[in-house]
Formats: sequence, structure tokens, C-alpha cells
Amino acid sequence: MGKFNTELNPVAERSYLAVAAGSGITPILSIIKTVLAREPKSQFTLIYANRQASSIMFREELEDLKNLYLGRLSVLHVLKAESQEIELFSGRIDAEKMAALFRHWIDPKALDTAFICGPEGMMLTVAASLRDHGLRDDQIRFELFASSQPGRAKARVVSRGASGADGNGVAGTVTLDGVTRSFQIAREGETILDAALANDMDAPYSCKAGVCSTCRCKVLEGEVEMMVNHALEDYEVRAGYVLSCQAHPISDRVVVSYDE
Repeated sequence: MGKFNTELNPVAERSYLAVAAGSGITPILSIIKTVLAREPKSQFTLIYANRQASSIMFREELEDLKNLYLGRLSVLHVLKAESQEIELFSGRIDAEKMAALFRHWIDPKALDTAFICGPEGMMLTVAASLRDHGLRDDQIRFELFASSQPGRAKARVVSRGASGADGNGVAGTVTLDGVTRSFQIAREGETILDAALANDMDAPYSCKAGVCSTCRCKVLEGEVEMMVNHALEDYEVRAGYVLSCQAHPISDRVVVSYDE
């Protein structure tokens, strides 16, 4: 969990979906190659969005892969600025188009894992559509470009013992899988997730953009502020949960747990 990949099983018979836009195809292509080579019974569908045909990256390589793995790789090109013979494959990827693709081309109930790589707006739309069609968060893997959306209003979580103070470092205590470790967290520019990873904790994460909730943890003491929150509901925030990839400490001491 927390990596833009999936555990492979050579005897598995799975159905994968990837949605990529522009240069977002680069990590997706590597995944496609690996899955098709190491899971010979699995199938892969790629929805690849571009402005026009001339901007499609790795087009010949994708065609070669389709020929190499006959019947196991399907590639659907969606072009924003060019009309195509099938109208569904023209225009931008939005909720309506995803719903139509699920109606006519892809069975969402058969999907085991979905990968998304592209601009944040597209990723949010695709992820929401996948959830609407029955996929769980742990079946959706993200690789985002730089976040461009402000998200929900900044969410501040306060627990007992919280206090703000000047200084460059915050005393952080993190519990993960029953193990508790303490270390310094930079007051500026470092999230709780960043600090945990820097201190050799295998903290869970996926998108690192405040979208997928994989990195959710609970604030037990101290005060933090989330810069972006696309994933947690208001009741979760009120209960003390934060997205550690977006959570910056604003008190002298912060205690969080990934096990709650």
C-alpha cells in the first residue's frame, strides 16, 4: 500500500484499468508491461487522453504491446481537440464520459485494480466515477501531477494539550502498526507523512495530494492544519482524523496514530 503499483501473482486472472492523460502515460506504460508479462492470465484496459493524435506518446509501442499480447490489452484513445469515428472517444474525460465508457466498453464490476495518472482535475473525476461504480479506495492507485486545486477549506484539528509556539521544530510522536517513534518535525515545509517516511517508518500513502485517504491518521495530541482535503468527510475531521500527506504541525508537540 502506498506505491503506484500492485502485487503480482503469476497464476492470478485479473482485470486492470488505467486512465492516463498526456505524459501521465509514462508510469502507466511500465505497469502495463509488467502486469502483462508477469500475469499471463490477466487483462488490461487503457484509457489514454490527449489533445490530438499527433500528441499521443508511445503510440507505436502501445500498438506493439497490443500485438504481442493479443486479446489482453485494449487501448481507448480519447482526443480532446479532434473528432473520431466513435463520438464517445472525442472530447475531454469528464463524469459523463466515464459513465458512458462504463456502460458501453468497460465492466466496472470486473475490475480488480485501477491506476490513474494525469492532471488533478481529471484524476478527481475518474476516481469519483470509479467509486460511484463500486470500486473501493484500496483498488484505486494514483500518480498525480502538481496539485492545482485548493480543495476544501483548510481543516484544523485540535486535541488536548495543543499549544502554539515559535521555533523551527515540533516534537512529533507517531504510532504505526503498534510501534511508536518520536522525532522532530520541521515547523515549515514538512508534513507528518514526510517526517514519518524520513524516519524510516513505512507510513501508508498513495497520491500525496489529499485525495485518496490512504495516509489517514488520527491526531491524539497537538494541533495540525491540512492544506488540502479532498478525501475526509467533515465528521472524520471533527473526530480528529487528518490526511498526513497534507498535515502540518502548528503546535509544539503533535501525537498521531495510524492505528486508530
